[in-house]
This record gives sequence, C-alpha cells and structure tokens, in this order.
Amino acid sequence: MVMGAVLMVCALPCGSAEADKKDEAGIWAEGQRRGPGRRRFDLTDEQIDRIMKQIKERDPAKAKELAELRKKDDLDEFRSQLREHGGEELAKIFRERIESFRRRMDAEFLEWLAKNYQREAKDLAKIKPKDPELYNKKLDLLKRKYWRIYEASRWNPELAKVLMEDLELQKRRDDLIQRIKREKDEKKRNELAAKLQEVVENRFELIVRRKQIAFEHLLKRLKDLHEQINKSKADIKEWRNEKFIEKIVKERIEELTKGIPKLKFKWD
Repeated sequence: MVMGAVLMVCALPCGSAEADKKDEAGIWAEGQRRGPGRRRFDLTDEQIDRIMKQIKERDPAKAKELAELRKKDDLDEFRSQLREHGGEELAKIFRERIESFRRRMDAEFLEWLAKNYQREAKDLAKIKPKDPELYNKKLDLLKRKYWRIYEASRWNPELAKVLMEDLELQKRRDDLIQRIKREKDEKKRNELAAKLQEVVENRFELIVRRKQIAFEHLLKRLKDLHEQINKSKADIKEWRNEKFIEKIVKERIEELTKGIPKLKFKWD
C-alpha cells in the first residue's frame, strides 16, 4: 500500500538574491521545527483501536499477535507492524489528519487575514455562502499572495512587518509605472517619476533590513551550533571514560534482563 503525504510548499517571491530567500526560508523553517505537534506516525489510542478492529475482522491471528506485541510495550516494533498491516483504515486516518491540519491552517490564516487585511477578509467571507467553489479559488489566491507574510508573522514578527511594508511598496510601484505610461503631460510624468524613485529607494532599504534580519538569525544559529558541538564533545569525552562504560553497560544489562528502566543513556 502506498500512502501519499501532503506537503504545503509556499513559493517565495523573488528577493534581491537567491541567498536572501534561503536565509529567510531558514527563519520560517526554524520556527516550524519548534512548533508543537505529534510525530508523523504517532496515533491516539482510539485510532489504534480502530485499526486493530479492522485487522481483527480481516486477520484474527495477526490481530492477536499485534495485541500481544502492544502489551509488551515494544512501541517501535508495534508501530512498524501496525503500519504494515493497517490497511485502508490507517490510510483513512492519515487522510483525516491531513484534512484536519489543512482546516486548522486555513482557519488560522483567515484569522490573521481578518486582523491585517480586513477588506479582503470581508469580501472573501461574503462569497462563501453564495459560491463555495469561487470562495476556495479566492482563498487559494489570497494564500499565494499573503502566505509568506503569514508564516513570517508566526515565527518572526519583525520580518513579517518588513514583508508587509514591501508588499505595499510593490503595489505603489506598479501603480506608478502604469500611470507614467498613460500620462501625456511631461511635467506630471516627471512628478510621477520622482515618486517612483522614492518608492524604489524605500524598497531598497527594506531589502537591506530583510538581509539584516537573516544575518542576525544566522548568527544565532551559529551560536546554537557551537553550543551543540561543545556538548557533543563533552559527551564523547565522558562516554570514553572506562568507569562510565562499565556503569552504563551494567545498567543496560539490568534493563534488558530485569526490566529495570534506567533511561540515562539512549541505546536505540
């Protein structure tokens, strides 16, 4: 059985350089890693019972075997066997989980939209009862337009503020360009061109601010990496100590033969 996973990939608008996009993406990814949530294959007891019931109907012997494995509290092996024999019920649970995640993300995005872009949020809400299909299309368009800012607002409000300002400047830039193209009067064209220059200069300042935010984030990551390196170095030094080896091996044997949990050293 092949089960697909839905990955939400948000395309980033073009910045001043490819490196900038990678740095900013790193900020968002870092925030997402810190976010709460179950591991990918974790299941609730209720969901496990649903799967076990289906397996029992299809293969009672296998269900009994899995039940015994579950009692032994060998979670890694039990999860592995459950994924292998879970069948359609397991696939259904993952589809439900993906759909639930999508609805939750949409709800959070709409809440953010209502706070930051009220007019567009109200216009979207008016469409929903009249034309659900059009509503979904409009929602997708708004997510393409604002998702980058929304994601940044969750993990780095300073970056979100910069991106919001930049989006407004891009709108003004495009408007000015169209007005310059249509304008016939030379004096007015020059006035519009001066305004366009101001907008472009302001956008450049925002790009510099974006780069600064990414730079500061990289410095923090570098500091965290140094701390991890120093901790790993200290761990390795301790683990090579003969007394520590003797102690940890003795504890592991007691854990394996007597069921006495020590949990001070990760063996698996």
